[in-house]
Amino acid sequence: MRESDLAVARDLRRLGASVMLIGQHLPEGGADLVFRLPEVLADWQFLIDIIPAQLAAEGLSRLSGVDCDSFKLCPYIVEDDFGLLSG
Repeated sequence: MRESDLAVARDLRRLGASVMLIGQHLPEGGADLVFRLPEVLADWQFLIDIIPAQLAAEGLSRLSGVDCDSFKLCPYIVEDDFGLLSG
């Protein structure tokens, strides 16, 4: 889906959005901000995919003065480690 993702990024920029790309082997000029990641083994790719986005979200929450560790619209819904319903 890489080519589809890059096409969406291109379209968003044409529509006036600021776009950040995170990944490996990204095209030059493909976004306003490009975060290039190193090569990793396929078994560890899931970590490389999510960590930059989580760091960016945490950084943006600090800039806006929002506590990123608290729910804003609803309380916790999981009451134990084995599902959504208790008992």
